[in-house]
Amino acid sequence: MPRSHEEFTAGPSRLGPVWRDANVRSGPSLESPVIRLLLPDAAVGYEAEGWSFGDEVVEGEHHGGVITSSVWFRLAIGGWSSAVNFEPETVAAVLAESATAA
Repeated sequence: MPRSHEEFTAGPSRLGPVWRDANVRSGPSLESPVIRLLLPDAAVGYEAEGWSFGDEVVEGEHHGGVITSSVWFRLAIGGWSSAVNFEPETVAAVLAESATAA
């Protein structure tokens, strides 16, 4: 069972660009409506206001292999995006920084 999005961890962070087409949803759940589509563009980076646990997402098309995550970022532009839409190294750094700040 996914953890509640009420466990929001605030903290601005730079996520960089999405590496694939990415749905932005109204909440940290695959059942939440899609409110925006982000397209891969190395010149367009995104920032998060923080993150929360939500539905687990499995992505098998990344060049580095399968990515599985239940972390969702609340984007500064509005809405939520699964961590699998961003480079795993960037996500790991953001979460590590969040852990040391807590």
